[in-house]
Amino acid sequence: MRKSLIAIAVLALAVVIAAAGWWYASPWWTLQAMRDAARERNAAKLSPYVDYPALREDLKGDLRRFALGEVGKSQSGDLGGLGAALAAAVISPLVDAAVSPAGVEAMFAEQTSKAAAARQQPLTVKAPDKPVIEREGLNDFRARGPDPSKGALLFHRFGLGWKLVGIDLPRTPGY
Repeated sequence: MRKSLIAIAVLALAVVIAAAGWWYASPWWTLQAMRDAARERNAAKLSPYVDYPALREDLKGDLRRFALGEVGKSQSGDLGGLGAALAAAVISPLVDAAVSPAGVEAMFAEQTSKAAAARQQPLTVKAPDKPVIEREGLNDFRARGPDPSKGALLFHRFGLGWKLVGIDLPRTPGY
């Protein structure tokens, strides 16, 4: 009886250690896989790591707030309201087209064709060598470079994996 209790305790400890190890290391695995897919210009390998509907909504909200702030600073009265309405009307379809698997594939294809036309090496993906991971509970984390003012990528846990759900855009003065 005592041996079985020890075996159960050891097994439980091993499960806890494995879960803690996964929780700690899985954001880096996700970022590595996303970086590799981007370097390969492979939209099909990148897409499973992106929650496109959530990312689109996050970007639309950020861009609308930015556009409203810029229009409000540059114009006053009725023209400011018209500018804000135009900005809102343009932002949504642009984000819908760009932030989709087809949009990512088109971006990769254009970068590859530009590099081939110029007979240069393909563009490299610029990502920090050692991203800063900021955990927000068990289900969310932010990945950013050393300078927090340059923005961050927001991830949420889905099952045992992570998906990109938002982007903190770099802060501009007055935003």
